[in-house]
Amino acid sequence: MNMIKGMAFLAAAGVAAFAEAEFKASFGNTFTAPDVLLILGCRVKGDTPEETLQMRINKAAEYLKDNKNVVAIACGGIVHDDQTKSEAQAIFEGLTQRGVEAERIILEDKSTTTKENFINAKKIIDSMGDNLSVAMLSSEFHLLRAELLAKKCGLNVTTVAAPSPKDLRAKNYVRELFCFPELLKK
Repeated sequence: MNMIKGMAFLAAAGVAAFAEAEFKASFGNTFTAPDVLLILGCRVKGDTPEETLQMRINKAAEYLKDNKNVVAIACGGIVHDDQTKSEAQAIFEGLTQRGVEAERIILEDKSTTTKENFINAKKIIDSMGDNLSVAMLSSEFHLLRAELLAKKCGLNVTTVAAPSPKDLRAKNYVRELFCFPELLKK
């Protein structure tokens, strides 16, 4: 019985530590404008960004309008059978419709996972020059895991938090909780 209590305590402590780290990460940590802003993709149905991606696009447009010297890399390929355009293309179109200059946006439209976003974006960034500062924009629930994954892929990034739909937040945080241990193994 003591072993079960001990394991339950450790599990609860792990969940609490994860929750605290997620809470801190959810605000982002970019305080000065980077050279490059990676905008991570999310679900597109047909040619329409779902609400979570739309919220990322809105935040990215606001950020890029406030920081005119930042170059954006829109990340994400065609991930699902029902997609008719890549996540990167949906981001590009959303940004340009909101007044962001097309020449400031680079498409990384081959990736199908967050890890591939970083691997492919790193190649683009490396071709742009040396010592560029990089920030990553994603939904608040995704920042902790994505930042750690970026580091594993050789990118040191700061983070910019986009909001996510309130009705999906609990589900998304639970999903992150279950994805996180896998990240620590690799």
